[in-house]
Amino acid sequence: MTTMGKIRRNAVAIFTGDLVNKASTFAVYAMLSRYTSLESFGLLQFGLLVLYTFNVFAAAGLPTLLTRRVARHANRSRHLLYHGYAGALASSLLAMLGMILFAFVMRYDAEMRWVLCLLSIAIVPYALTLVAEAVIRGRERMHLIALANLPGNALLVGGAFAVLSLGYSIYWLAAVVITARTATFLLTHAMASYCCQHSLAVPGVGFRVGMKQLKHSLVFFGNDGVNAIWSALDQVMLSKFASEREIGLLGSSYQILQPILMVYRAVGTSAFPTLCYTASRDAIAEMVQSLIGLLWRLSTPAAIGLFLLADEILVFAYGNEEFRAAAVVIRILVFTLFLDPVTPLLGHALWATKNEAVVLRIVLVNLMANVVVGCLLISQFGLIGAAVTYVSINFFNVLQHKYYFRLEIAPLALGREWLRGLPATLCLLAVVACFVQWDAVRAGQHHWISLGQAIIALTLGMIVYVPLAFPGLCSHGVRMVTGKLEKA
Repeated sequence: MTTMGKIRRNAVAIFTGDLVNKASTFAVYAMLSRYTSLESFGLLQFGLLVLYTFNVFAAAGLPTLLTRRVARHANRSRHLLYHGYAGALASSLLAMLGMILFAFVMRYDAEMRWVLCLLSIAIVPYALTLVAEAVIRGRERMHLIALANLPGNALLVGGAFAVLSLGYSIYWLAAVVITARTATFLLTHAMASYCCQHSLAVPGVGFRVGMKQLKHSLVFFGNDGVNAIWSALDQVMLSKFASEREIGLLGSSYQILQPILMVYRAVGTSAFPTLCYTASRDAIAEMVQSLIGLLWRLSTPAAIGLFLLADEILVFAYGNEEFRAAAVVIRILVFTLFLDPVTPLLGHALWATKNEAVVLRIVLVNLMANVVVGCLLISQFGLIGAAVTYVSINFFNVLQHKYYFRLEIAPLALGREWLRGLPATLCLLAVVACFVQWDAVRAGQHHWISLGQAIIALTLGMIVYVPLAFPGLCSHGVRMVTGKLEKA
């Protein structure tokens, strides 16, 4: 299998697993929005956000370190797995304590504190799961991760439905999250052990070796930890400057973007093992540039569709008219769909070439910039300020990654990739513009295109867009059809 073919295969596997995880989480949010109030929705959404942040601290950078080491030394997979568990166990217990302290230091009300304390129990199995997944990724058997996540996610969705439909409190829902995380770890460990069956045996697990791995992962830990704080910072500041309602609206907007962001993460993660053993830096730059161009061409119709249908998507997804207020947030955040494909690929390339200190420097600058910009905008403009902060800091993040990639690896011709997709984008926009009610736009009305018109415009636009954006794919399809007709 060619290198790009292997990356595509692994990207599909990672995307499938990530899709299952996000779909189950979204299903819980959708049920919560229908069975409870927007305030309760915001409460659980914020609790899971804090849990994710402390999960990153619990992993302590071990997943990235282990993936790189397993990719280079496959015969030591079992050794790396078990000593990774030893290190993750120590760091996850500290992270669990940190989340409990966070709940009290921030002086949240009693309900919020209890939710955060209960969810903190899920940190330990989640950190161990990440270690097992890292070994599977290093062996480039990503489809096993998707299989391991299926039962745990089914348990999460089924348990959440039972708890909410029977009218139990949100604390029982937190218990369901803990149970599902534990089940996922057990299955992921079984898959990782299967991957390691032909590697060297481990005579004994020593915590000293585990601590040594933690020491070597400190740079990745700093990068992941700062990145997690940066990702959660806008909602944490919003929790102090606004109410649970605004937190829920911002969180619901982020959830709508997740399917597209999952594609970006899947491509970056699947390319990482290949980048680790690619010797030529020019080859790394060429691979990264091609993948960014592909993601840009994929993201364009998605961004236009979200911009047009933001209101309808929110109401359909959450089954609650209150969520329509988040449409303006999505229309601001949609611009990040052209920024987010760049950073996962450039960041993984810098990690693969042992420039993790550079990535840490980038995220530290991002965090400081986010604090300054967020305090100014969120304190003054609330929800809209949080959305504008997110877009502006993401743009700044892309500029930093591109600069350091050029400095440490090789120059990138991203402008060429952008121009390749420009004709198809202009044609798609021209088709959509024919259906827009420009009188309503000039009058400042909220609805300037109906749902039916938007669907027709996007359908006709995609008929024009796909052949122009993906000529190789279309010509291959034509050749296949022609060949079958000739055989017939």
